[in-house]
Amino acid sequence: MKMLDLEGCRGLKKQHLKSICKIILLKYLSLRNTDITKLPKQIEKLQCLETLDIRQTAVRAFTTRSIMLPVLKHLLSGPKGSSRNSSDGSQDLIMAVRLPRGIKGMEKLETLSHVEAPGNVNDLTDVGHLLRLRKLGVILSAEKGGLGVLFQQIEKLHGCLRSLSIQINKAPKAEDTLPLASPPKLLQSLNISGIRSGLLLWIAELDQLTKLTLSETYLEEEYIHILGKLAAMRCLRLRRNTYAGSGLTFNDGEFKSLKSFVVTDDVISNITFDTAATPRLETIVWSFAKMESISGVRLLDKLKKLELNGDCDPDIVKQVYEELPDSVDFKHKPGRGHQEDGATVAASISVSN
Repeated sequence: MKMLDLEGCRGLKKQHLKSICKIILLKYLSLRNTDITKLPKQIEKLQCLETLDIRQTAVRAFTTRSIMLPVLKHLLSGPKGSSRNSSDGSQDLIMAVRLPRGIKGMEKLETLSHVEAPGNVNDLTDVGHLLRLRKLGVILSAEKGGLGVLFQQIEKLHGCLRSLSIQINKAPKAEDTLPLASPPKLLQSLNISGIRSGLLLWIAELDQLTKLTLSETYLEEEYIHILGKLAAMRCLRLRRNTYAGSGLTFNDGEFKSLKSFVVTDDVISNITFDTAATPRLETIVWSFAKMESISGVRLLDKLKKLELNGDCDPDIVKQVYEELPDSVDFKHKPGRGHQEDGATVAASISVSN
């Protein structure tokens, strides 16, 4: 047996995992969304293992602080549940397995997402040795210098990294946040949470970036316009506390390739699209605590879907609906069901022709 997928299985015991570790030719092991809390130390016997998926589990550390799986390509860890926003608008923290020591010896790693580095920031220096790494997701505590060390390692991966996610559970002081001197120019997907200074100094250089997700960044309006110059960006997600202002305006000529725009930032209450802004925009999903206006949607020639999630003045909803052409799928869903991907919630009101 070379592949074992136990996703969703309940009742897995320690003895079951020990038995699995005897399948020495195993290449793929998924324990995703199971009720396991620990991995046995015998996991190192799986010397042929290429993929280990422990997402949506309670595994927070390997039994031994260091681990060596020499041909491992994909180490997948991450949160229980698919949403980072609860029903009251607060953001849940991603919990993931701790970064094991000696990971620099696993030179075949292509995916390392997510791992937590809560202790010695020097453990992060191993990451810079993984020169095949294409996807990296890291969770940091507010250890002084931790972000700087991580940035130093990312600079070493500029030739391979395509996807990067950084979450800081407690935002560092501005003086502890240094910009990337040499950003990974091939980066296509970026997810940032908790970095509040120096952010746009290097994001603006990512001319191949197609997907950007931000939260807890408290950006000023001028920085949104800087993002608007990223010619390749197709998907923009503004989550909790991304923005410092209440009004968001897309100016003429900005976000020329943007197709999907998702907002779950309760601070934002007004969105305006100027003439010739976002000319390729197809989908807007806006979840809000308060919505005062959304203007200029009639100018979006490519728009296919507009979804508004939250309580607001019915007259505003009616006005928006009347501005839209018949080809646009328009939904208004009252209530605070933060739906970051636009999925249908229980209380749904759909306006159609």
